[in-house]
Amino acid sequence: MFDTSKMNAADSLLEAQKIAFGPIIFQCARLLRDWGIFELLQTTKEALSVSTIARECNLSEYTVKILCESGYSMGALTFTNEKYSLTKIGYFLQNDEMTRANMNYNHDVNYLGLFYLDESLQNEKPIGLQKIFDTDEPTIYPLLTKLPSKAKKSWFGFDHFYSDAAFTSLLDIMKKEKIKTMLDVGGNTGKWSIAIASASPNTTITILDHQAQIDEAFKCAEAANVKGQVYGQAIDLLDHTQVFPSNVDAVWMSQFLDCFGENDIINLLRRAKNALNQDGKVYIVEPFWDRQSHEIGAYCLINTSPYFTALANGKSKMYRASEFEVFIQQAGLKIDKQIDGFGFGHTLMICKSA
Repeated sequence: MFDTSKMNAADSLLEAQKIAFGPIIFQCARLLRDWGIFELLQTTKEALSVSTIARECNLSEYTVKILCESGYSMGALTFTNEKYSLTKIGYFLQNDEMTRANMNYNHDVNYLGLFYLDESLQNEKPIGLQKIFDTDEPTIYPLLTKLPSKAKKSWFGFDHFYSDAAFTSLLDIMKKEKIKTMLDVGGNTGKWSIAIASASPNTTITILDHQAQIDEAFKCAEAANVKGQVYGQAIDLLDHTQVFPSNVDAVWMSQFLDCFGENDIINLLRRAKNALNQDGKVYIVEPFWDRQSHEIGAYCLINTSPYFTALANGKSKMYRASEFEVFIQQAGLKIDKQIDGFGFGHTLMICKSA
């Protein structure tokens, strides 16, 4: 994975320039998509001149030249006989759901804030969040339902794209566990709680999160006719003196622990362990970058980590499964079962008290 040892000097230098001009390429690709040029070339299925593209997309010829020349340089367009056409790269930029979610998220949530990545790394604080979204909050999480509309839509679109892909398979497993009481730690707007409540009428779930997220979850639960199964407790998850509700069958942590630094992860797992009844289990779902079946998954996950630094909390990242195995052991838990390959490269770790 990521083996560049066989690249010659010229190819390596070209790749270096792609990185150097990456921000410019990104914005041009986004506008080629959002301003309809990719769509036009896909729909017509033929090469078009600058003047035709300009007329059909209601853009100036100057704009089309700037964007299409960049599109040609990035491999999204071909340029032959003064006409442009769409390549496979352009097709995926236009149509692929994962690429769209990643691009929207990186533009609407991350782009401006990552300018402050250096300060964020040096201080281990989300300086980008505080500068761009004008807040003194130490993390992004209390602000999620209050973000500007495009940023909010893109954040949840990104989050749900990756979590939803694993839902059906995870629900099939969890229904067989016959859980009566569950904590959904960091349950956000209740997507998982509502799904498991709908699938398992005998299960009650308590969401532990910020009050704003719980309020939103209650609205969603009522709309899904499972309000009687979904409860909530507002809690500061970073205050490790606050104990979780106890004597539960299960503690669910899906795409949650990667939102924290190592010490916080260990403390959260300890609190989860202490919440279990005698036969209880902790269920951890994470997309670990060392458990991906293709380097595409690892690439996307590794490069999501700077978001956590500059905008989320300044301390967390996307982890390897091998790192989590250590955290679990240090928290007094042991892995009872581990299943890879859910959705877009998620792993389910089922843990018991050691």
